[in-house]
Amino acid sequence: MGALATGTPLVLFHILAKLSEKFGSVLKMPPLYKWFYVAEALVGFALIVHLLQASAYLSNPAAPPEKIWAITGVAFTLVFYQIPLAGAVTIGFIITWKYWGWLLTERKS
Repeated sequence: MGALATGTPLVLFHILAKLSEKFGSVLKMPPLYKWFYVAEALVGFALIVHLLQASAYLSNPAAPPEKIWAITGVAFTLVFYQIPLAGAVTIGFIITWKYWGWLLTERKS
């Protein structure tokens, strides 16, 4: 279930990239949608790290923590999983706001 939750932004960013590309070409906006692909790459990297960590835990659950600490440690998780994932979400939020922020200010007459 955790890998599914980690991989979900991949689909979201891909859909947003395609929609923003079409929308941006109509409005002659700069091609900021390409940043969604950067965010996808960061999420993909974090997903691979997540799967590596899960396999390290599951491969030998009786192993002492010192043996698998390098890949399951707090520092490794922070640098290679949480920071790329947070960066991807931040990039996605900023670019989504640039393309689609007008929807929040649009009012019905």
